[in-house]
Amino acid sequence: MKRIIFALLIFALCMTVFSSCGRRLSAPEHDLEFWIAENVDDFDFSNHQPKYGIMGGWEYYGIGYAPTLGEDGQQIDPEHCVIYTVTNYPDYSSNSRHVTRIEITDPAVRVYGLSISSTAEEIKRIMTAEGFTVTESGTAVRAERDKFRFTFSKDKITISAEVTNNLGIVY
Repeated sequence: MKRIIFALLIFALCMTVFSSCGRRLSAPEHDLEFWIAENVDDFDFSNHQPKYGIMGGWEYYGIGYAPTLGEDGQQIDPEHCVIYTVTNYPDYSSNSRHVTRIEITDPAVRVYGLSISSTAEEIKRIMTAEGFTVTESGTAVRAERDKFRFTFSKDKITISAEVTNNLGIVY
């Protein structure tokens, strides 16, 4: 009987550890095309402008945003845009692709009712009420919960999901 209970406890612990690796954050009301950690294995990005230069993943401008080209042919982000980063998740060795980073510079885009125009006090109040641990350093407010981080600064919001690298893949 003790062995069965011990085995069940080990099984429950393993399920907790492994299921939290791919955990998703419930989506609040937002103005984004994709939410953080959303699986995009079956999504066709052919209507999205790719952003070049990332290794180990893919970046795409949100619909309606397009870079300009500088004199050297490099992409220059528009002043206001949304950029989605897609990588394997929850680990870089995983077979599924998810949105693991979102960068927002468009003041019209809201997440949790907040935008880059929101005050630090608004951000702290709302993100704390949503269950995040909130810290402020310099001009940025950081909100973290589980494996998800929101960083609010005066010119952008960055949302990220922690991706593990258990096999030590080098890009």
